Amino acid sequence: MFRSILYISVLTAFSIIVIEVWNKSKHKHPYVGLNVEQIIQRYEYPAEVHHVTTEDGYILTLHRIPHGRENHSLNRTSILLLPGILQTAWDYVHYGPHKCLSFLLAEKGYDVWLGNFRGTAWSRKHAVLNPDQDSSYWNFTVHEMGIYDVPAFIDHIVKFTNKHSLHYVGFSQATIAFTIMGSERSEYLSRVKLFTALGPAVLIGNPISPLLKFLVKNQDSIKTFLRFFNYREILKQGDPFRTYLEHICNENSIFANLCLQHLFIMLGYNYDEMPMEMLSLTSSHFPSGTSLTNIEHVFQMICSGNFSKYDYGIQGNKKKYDQEKPPLYNLSKLTVPTALYYSSNDWAVNIANVEKLIKVLPNVVKTYKVPSDKFNHYDFLAAKNVVRLLYSAVIDEILKY
Repeated sequence: MFRSILYISVLTAFSIIVIEVWNKSKHKHPYVGLNVEQIIQRYEYPAEVHHVTTEDGYILTLHRIPHGRENHSLNRTSILLLPGILQTAWDYVHYGPHKCLSFLLAEKGYDVWLGNFRGTAWSRKHAVLNPDQDSSYWNFTVHEMGIYDVPAFIDHIVKFTNKHSLHYVGFSQATIAFTIMGSERSEYLSRVKLFTALGPAVLIGNPISPLLKFLVKNQDSIKTFLRFFNYREILKQGDPFRTYLEHICNENSIFANLCLQHLFIMLGYNYDEMPMEMLSLTSSHFPSGTSLTNIEHVFQMICSGNFSKYDYGIQGNKKKYDQEKPPLYNLSKLTVPTALYYSSNDWAVNIANVEKLIKVLPNVVKTYKVPSDKFNHYDFLAAKNVVRLLYSAVIDEILKY
């Protein structure tokens, strides 16, 4: 066993060295290395950076595009955009003005705010804890994002703009966080005009992805392995797998197709909509890190098929919840107008689960299945034709509220 592990380690190290040498001669996208504020400004839009402290001490970053290049209207409605797991505000801006929802909304007259969840690259601070030294910093899941992060973002925006309400757009994990907030802190729903859910990952049992199925099936072994090596934060900048992806994900590299395989086997295959010219730019900021506990919570919900709180085990649940199994979140409390956008080739969010969610939520005002049989989970923020296939419908619905 040891010799096998050693062999694999040596082979992997050798492969990375070869890839690094090869890619040294390959050009990368000229915007690689820019942060969120810089890339917004590079596209000639105004950019602001705000910092928000949650009730439990996490210091989060909000990026703001107060208006468009062409549209400078003063009476603007605020709109908060939040990304999926391992993503940041970067994923709402890096493809540019004619592709990204953030810029399109700014040109429609909206005051656009882009949030970053705790533990990701731009929200990796705390009032007391040091994320590099205090393991307790990483004791969070999407539950805390829902009960602390989203409310903190809403509070700041409402106070700063002196407006009573705003729009909320969430992709994947951000739909989970918002729904948790609706269940646990429903008083915040009165401040939201419309909940726009892209790739709604609220019910996530039985995914199509073979890789997700494998990871969920072997989650206990994987968790034990990572805990043994004292992993609390995963897939951050400098993480071995993140570094590996940066090496192979280059639009000018012979390894570009290998890069796509890592993405597609998790989220669904769609070569036609993949913007290959942006590959090195994407990999420079994704994945952007999260806690191992957060991944565990997501895997638990996939395994059980329930939209439930974190499972501490029978004894831990008795202590935490006074019952053997983790409680379910109350979806009936999500009374805010809700628009759900989904696709048939989403390997992370099974379409059958979305159809079930549509029946359970009390105030669904719009459902929209993307008119493409190849549209996958990644495409919600990155497809070449995402404006025609999705964003035009999204914006039309938002404009009604």
